[in-house]
Amino acid sequence: MTRRAWAGFALLWFLAAAVGWSWYLGERESKALEAAKLRLWRAEVDRLAAVKAKPLPSPPPQVSGARLWVDVTALAFPRATDEGRSAARKHIAHTLQGLGYRPSLLGFSGGVNVLAERKGTDPKLKAILVGAHFDTVPNSPGADDNATGVAVALELARLVAQRDTPRTIRFAFFDGEERDLLGSRAYAASPTRTGDLAAVIIAEMVGFRCRTKGCQKVPSSIPRVLVPETGDFLAVVGDVESPSLLVAFRHASRPDRPPVYVLPVTERGTLMPDTRRSDHAPFWDVGVSAVMVTDTANLRTPHYHKASDRPETLDRSFLTGSAQIITDALFEMASPTPVKGTPPHPPPSPVT
Repeated sequence: MTRRAWAGFALLWFLAAAVGWSWYLGERESKALEAAKLRLWRAEVDRLAAVKAKPLPSPPPQVSGARLWVDVTALAFPRATDEGRSAARKHIAHTLQGLGYRPSLLGFSGGVNVLAERKGTDPKLKAILVGAHFDTVPNSPGADDNATGVAVALELARLVAQRDTPRTIRFAFFDGEERDLLGSRAYAASPTRTGDLAAVIIAEMVGFRCRTKGCQKVPSSIPRVLVPETGDFLAVVGDVESPSLLVAFRHASRPDRPPVYVLPVTERGTLMPDTRRSDHAPFWDVGVSAVMVTDTANLRTPHYHKASDRPETLDRSFLTGSAQIITDALFEMASPTPVKGTPPHPPPSPVT
């Protein structure tokens, strides 16, 4: 081998070694970064878990279990066809009209959302949106999925109509959730509808409880240690950048209600796909703070997307307790407390 060949061989060897070391060090740096992110995330999970119940200065109104049940049973029919979804919209719009609202319809390719609003007393504050989807998969009466969520949103509309709040509160009953979140995507696609939102609360299946150890499943992307084995809790899934909304749900925890477990999610839930399976996800994608409140759906109930998802499979006390938790959290967020000694002013927006 000539001297020039040896020199070329040595150069190639050094280049290969440099690339190898670069890859090795880059891989180590990437792993170290991911480990640091995980530590920060777990620290936030632990911090939120340590937040204690906190009664509001002005007690929030009390939900009616009887009214919730009226709406659940009224909507417990398949709502996948045009005819079924139209019947559900009529029930929702008629109920809202009876409460003094003037509901409007938002049509999109494939469906129609029902919208309503209660103006707040402070126009400088951003609004809160409460949402739930009313459609079902074919051949399922959808008592839990999602007549329970609609019933809770309608109960909140009743309570909000009876009490002024500084923030404007909007209600959206979404069509097409079972078809790739069509209704909420259509809503969130408009900057004029999302630009003044401080937070979004989505009620997604909130009426099923299981008490047998091991009945609660956990998706592979979420550490098992974070989730109890018994499905008697209410899960609140929200973006980690907006902790005030998650804290409001922790404040609503009480011994006589379902336990509240909050899960902060990073990077819009892309690393935990199971956390993006409802109408909150389109709001995450446009930078609006949002939570999904849920009994965890198919991770708990055997009736998910089946003909057996009927009212008699639900736990009425769990539903009522879940509705009260959401009510307390909503009224805390809707009435921000100004700092003492300063005139009332909008707090820093949780929207990032």
